[in-house]
Amino acid sequence: SVDAVQDVSKELMELGVGYYSPMEWVNTIRKQIQTMQAFLGFIGAISLLVAALSIANTMMMSIYERTREIGVMKVLGCRLGNIRVMFLSEAAYIGVFGGALGLVVSYLLSYALNTVEALQRLAGSIMQSGDMFTQEGATVSIIPPALAFGTWVFVVLISIGSGFYPAQRATRLSSLAAIRSAD
Repeated sequence: SVDAVQDVSKELMELGVGYYSPMEWVNTIRKQIQTMQAFLGFIGAISLLVAALSIANTMMMSIYERTREIGVMKVLGCRLGNIRVMFLSEAAYIGVFGGALGLVVSYLLSYALNTVEALQRLAGSIMQSGDMFTQEGATVSIIPPALAFGTWVFVVLISIGSGFYPAQRATRLSSLAAIRSAD
């Protein structure tokens, strides 16, 4: 049974018997894939941090550019919650469209990795078990729809979180000082 291979391998090692099992090759590939996923996850985390800071910076600049507009809204009686929601919505839009663009690029790269031989050779040269990338009809990259949707929702939540401080800052602006500010 395939399920018993690990146990039989351990028993053979304890007895000092030399053996070879394809499961060793499978385990090596699994370790390589885990290492690659950890590396790509680290790069993704850094990219996420940079993106979150960029969104926060974009939102802060939006507040500075619209200081007068915010002051006029406050003087006219706009509630602070509405101003906050306006800026959080803008941050969410950045996340929605940025996440959609990221998913399109990811699916295009995945398709290219599965169909373009030069990319398959490059991926094979990076990993020790490169022959699995060059097999005819092999699917190397798969992006499940649930993962794509979950990532998109996560990106939108990160965008909203990045816009929270700038939105709070917009609600704390002094109405009269904002109206008096020069362009």
